[in-house]
Amino acid sequence: MRALVVAVILTTGLAGGLLEGVVWAQGMRQPSAAVSKPPFSLDDPEAVAEGGKRFSSTCTGYCHGREGRVSRAPKLRGKTYEPSYLYARIANGFPPMPAFQTVLPPEEIWKLVAYIMSLSSAPDD
Repeated sequence: MRALVVAVILTTGLAGGLLEGVVWAQGMRQPSAAVSKPPFSLDDPEAVAEGGKRFSSTCTGYCHGREGRVSRAPKLRGKTYEPSYLYARIANGFPPMPAFQTVLPPEEIWKLVAYIMSLSSAPDD
């Protein structure tokens, strides 16, 4: 019985996350996030490169595909994002994505944001 309850909770959370992802991807609404400002320009090539290294070591494999391509999680390439939305999503997580604020300092999260923002103009080949 306990396993069934856990399965229902996980499935509902996953479905909610997928639905929110569809709504968000269509640009209908994005959750607000009260977050700090980035400590550097998000188009700084050094920050983008460092964010890319962190993304490769932290976010690819099980969840996001290499270079933000589709995998178990939605693709990140060729989409437009609000920086505060990305920061909040990475820091706070959203089922099934874990919260990274407990393992990454804010500057590292902003580097991930810079990298993901750089993928908005990347072709999805």
